[in-house]
Amino acid sequence: MTADSTEPQFHHVGAGAYVWLGADGCSNTGAIDTGDSVIVIDTQQNEALARSFRGALADQLGKPIRAVVNTHYHLDHVAGNRVFAGEAPIVAHERTAETYAALLGPNGGRGWTITDLPTKAALCYGESFPDLVADDAVARETAGRHLSDAVYAQLDIVPPSQTFTDRFAFHLADEVVRLCYFGPAHCDGDVVVHLERARVVYLGDLLFHGRFPWLGDCDLDGWIRVLDCVLTFDVEAVVPGHGPPVTLHQVAQFRDLLVALRDAVAAAVRNGLSEEAAGREVRLPRYAEMPRYREWIAADVRSAYRYLKGRRR
Repeated sequence: MTADSTEPQFHHVGAGAYVWLGADGCSNTGAIDTGDSVIVIDTQQNEALARSFRGALADQLGKPIRAVVNTHYHLDHVAGNRVFAGEAPIVAHERTAETYAALLGPNGGRGWTITDLPTKAALCYGESFPDLVADDAVARETAGRHLSDAVYAQLDIVPPSQTFTDRFAFHLADEVVRLCYFGPAHCDGDVVVHLERARVVYLGDLLFHGRFPWLGDCDLDGWIRVLDCVLTFDVEAVVPGHGPPVTLHQVAQFRDLLVALRDAVAAAVRNGLSEEAAGREVRLPRYAEMPRYREWIAADVRSAYRYLKGRRR
């Protein structure tokens, strides 16, 4: 199973657990067969892909949708919510709903229509995006090219209809699907979806596999702590937000990447480097061949620098 297909691919990853693998490492979407219905994990990065995923579900499983789970608020995982909104409740952590309200304003649960690039960027990459890439032409061009595609011209954002604080569970006939929140990490509101008996876990963007991560407004220590927690799980398959399913071995490797980045930036801070100097000088040669490393490394260093200096937005 690879992440370099030019078309999304539907794969079985465990008892009742599936992933619609995003093309070229783009965002993944999950599905859990409950027996008489389906629980959807995330809804893709635009409505066209969400409709394609909905069609794949009908072909593969042919069952009604019981619920949709949003693992976090980022646009590339929730822009397809409207395709499912009239069919099933959308469940997310309460911080996800709060983030939408903070970024887009109150709306009484009706949703928002967005067309401007700055708002799309904030929803996809975090509020700090303009600052992090202000002097980074490569990062700006990468993000702008993606969000300027015609399928993103107008996006209808549908918020969750049901939220929870720490834990939520679907109790099925032969499975328990647990939604767990362990605190701020990749963003504030990341949900871990754990199938206990199938021994499968969906991590959303708590895990990137096969590409260098975007840090944005993350809580870096919190992110590492959440991965440490996941590493205690008894699971055989781990579904990342981007890239093919892996095992806990790859989760540990990704955790080590985050630690290496944090420690390298911490050394720069101790040595008195400014944020601008750290962004130019701090590099991770071990990971330099990963896709997206060249595009994101400088912005990620600046993000980690701000976090360590207590300037996280």
